[in-house]
Amino acid sequence: MLARFVEQDKEIKELFYQKIKEKEEREKQKHLDKISEGFFGWLLEPIADVAYTWRRISEKEQGSSGENSVGLALHLWLPSNAVVINDLVLEVEPDEFIQVDHLVLNTNGIFVLETKSWDGAFLGTKDKWRMKQGNKWVEVQSPTKQNERHVKLFKKWLEENLPDLHERVKEHIYPIVIFKRAKWVKAKDCSMPVVIGGMEAVGEIRKVKGENISEEDINLIIETVKNAKPLDHEEWKRKHSKRKEEDEKRYQVTTGKTSSGKMYVRILGTKEDTQKVAEEYKNQNYTISEIRQDKKDKNVWFFYYS
Repeated sequence: MLARFVEQDKEIKELFYQKIKEKEEREKQKHLDKISEGFFGWLLEPIADVAYTWRRISEKEQGSSGENSVGLALHLWLPSNAVVINDLVLEVEPDEFIQVDHLVLNTNGIFVLETKSWDGAFLGTKDKWRMKQGNKWVEVQSPTKQNERHVKLFKKWLEENLPDLHERVKEHIYPIVIFKRAKWVKAKDCSMPVVIGGMEAVGEIRKVKGENISEEDINLIIETVKNAKPLDHEEWKRKHSKRKEEDEKRYQVTTGKTSSGKMYVRILGTKEDTQKVAEEYKNQNYTISEIRQDKKDKNVWFFYYS
């Protein structure tokens, strides 16, 4: 028996693509505006326009053939109770999209797969990636960091849309990066498995043992994904503004600096409240320390940030 394919609603998916296109156009215009501000901006702007457009098209075309062949391998070699969703598009928060090449749902886990159809030799060390060009190693965009972002945003989407389910499955979401056409790949101390081809990806998925996710939860994710729509931005802002106000009523946050200059955040509330505040700081690219409980007041928790 073959793994089952599930697709997003095509009409809804087109709405996602339209919103992504509009976002790309805005980003492109910002890029061109910066160039035009320069001394020779009027001369360079047409060249930059062509270069930017060509790069975006090239990036999209580069991935399609690899994604198709990996999807076929997943379909053929995963068990019949596995579900494969190819080219999944979601809007997590206003204008924050994720495009997952393959999402695999199975009772042993949820797998977020990023496929790269790059040619050549690649070396990844601690999520920093380089490509060999002649006798030199040149830094390239990190596929593991890219997929790490996908997993983070997918978890955020689950928490927003299926909060109870998110708590049950969040520890069983696994990222994998797949190189399809690379001649040589070596990954050392990266945050996730890196494999070559769909068959090796199937092998990584099968390594995860246990009945970690129920079929009911898998079906709930499928139905929610199939019907996921682009966000109504104004409604999202109202909802989250109200939620923030409710949170602020429930706990108190104070910030300050220690005598040694370390910045801290103290929360009068629960550890869960503190974790939520810490996550907000992480989303603003701060580095967060471990969360600790105040020794004198057990209702106070704190963390340092930099």
